[in-house]
Amino acid sequence: MNGDTTDKIDEIIQNGYDFRFGDYISKGFSLLQKNIGGFIIYAVVTLVLIMVINFIPIIGALVSNFILTPILTVGAYIVAYKLDKGEQTEFGDFFKGFEYIGPLALTALATFAIMMLSLIPFFLAVSSSGLIAWYMDVLQNPMSMSGVSIPSIPGWSFLLLLPAVYFAVAYNWAYMFVVFYKMSFWDAMESSRKVISKNWMIIFLFLFVSGLIAAAGIIVLCVGILVTFPAYLCMNYSAFADVTQLGTESKESDNIENHLVD
Repeated sequence: MNGDTTDKIDEIIQNGYDFRFGDYISKGFSLLQKNIGGFIIYAVVTLVLIMVINFIPIIGALVSNFILTPILTVGAYIVAYKLDKGEQTEFGDFFKGFEYIGPLALTALATFAIMMLSLIPFFLAVSSSGLIAWYMDVLQNPMSMSGVSIPSIPGWSFLLLLPAVYFAVAYNWAYMFVVFYKMSFWDAMESSRKVISKNWMIIFLFLFVSGLIAAAGIIVLCVGILVTFPAYLCMNYSAFADVTQLGTESKESDNIENHLVD
């Protein structure tokens, strides 16, 4: 990450920005249409790989969550970037995330660790309600628990989930900062958190709506997800690219394009 990039991101954090909610959804679909065949095949490959790797006990889930998912997610962002710049894309571009396997894996691990730490108060509240002890007893001797009421969780305890929700949204762009701005995992996470926090609520709503669009694909016999899932990623890229003014500096743009084409 060069000094110009640092100054640009710092300026965005300091001055804020306009978030054009509807424009990003529209542009996401526009980018998808430019290579819809490639995105559908990418979605098929991604879903198959993740399902297969998750069949491996323990290790499969670790590889899927901390290596495979970040890499394949970034691949879609890279293709969206090239389409956005009017460049030709190849199917291999969807797998260029492997070039960033180290920082992406560290980003995923660090994000997961922070999320888990933020959930400790909620877990303690659930544990104090007796629900966990009740569940363990059910597993050990289901018949002996017949007629025993399920312990209730205090309503206020759900407020303890808010820090995890905050971090889940705030770190959403960390992978793209790693790839497009060549940041270390921690700088990428902090840049994402600080930029998104300037408009956290509207971005939360944006991710919620675009997530609903992605989930809507499941309704169509699950086949629609092959279109709506990459559409969601293109929408997210569109928001990131506009907010961070990606490629507005010629030197930065040339460096990214040369790296992605090589």
